[in-house]
Amino acid sequence: MEFILKSALDDLDRTILGALVRDARISWKDLAAEAGVSSPTIRDRVKRLQDTGVVQNFVVEISPAALGYVLEAVVRFRPLPGKRHVLEQQIQDTDRIVQCDKVTGEDGFVARVLLKEIGELDPLLEVFGRMATTNTSIVKSSPVRMRPPPF
Repeated sequence: MEFILKSALDDLDRTILGALVRDARISWKDLAAEAGVSSPTIRDRVKRLQDTGVVQNFVVEISPAALGYVLEAVVRFRPLPGKRHVLEQQIQDTDRIVQCDKVTGEDGFVARVLLKEIGELDPLLEVFGRMATTNTSIVKSSPVRMRPPPF
């Protein structure tokens, strides 16, 4: 989504965004109290932030570990000649791939894969063998998870 903010964020917008990042389920009343304005003002501001595309979604974050996915891998895919589109479709169709970026350079795609055990990795990657070469790294930890941009 291409987006151009028509006016700069003010202090109230930043306060609202900070509170929503910490807890997207915060009540209008609590958000208004934190920001020092009325609940109707908060509702209007949040609606404006949504309408302008600053706030795109309110989401639930699910713990992969709680569902048994104890390993995460980063896989770089280098498409074979003429296979970029079929590779992209296969990546989209593979539910264990939870994030993927199309990138510049020698690799065409960089993906994050969830695994319950290391033995699942080879069978998962074998599907891609006719479409791409792969390079895989196991994630040891994530010092910075996806976080919002500075506002």
